[in-house]
Amino acid sequence: MNKTKNKSTGKIGEDIASEFLKKKGYQIIERNWGNKWGEIDIIAKDKDIIVFVEVKTKIGINFGTPEEMVGNRKLSQIQKVSSIYTQNSSSPKRIDVIAVVLSSDMTPIRINHYEAVY
Repeated sequence: MNKTKNKSTGKIGEDIASEFLKKKGYQIIERNWGNKWGEIDIIAKDKDIIVFVEVKTKIGINFGTPEEMVGNRKLSQIQKVSSIYTQNSSSPKRIDVIAVVLSSDMTPIRINHYEAVY
């Protein structure tokens, strides 16, 4: 699979995750916010908590689930980037992961939201 297809799959997953969060009452603040240490897919607010969301999207689960693609290295990178984003804020924060599995026609089969993973 090529990078362009991966990028468009990721974008579809992020769009699905954003809509999913909005339906749960979250306010989307930023998408694809980044600095020299990395990028955060979605930054949202859940009441007074700033939530940094890593979205992982896969077509099918033949080669593992999207959840398995988020390791400690990725989470610590998000932690570093998020601390820069919130350096002048006293709001509580957390890191969530949303795993999206798409069918071959790019419709969501499964969306799992894991709160406060790190």
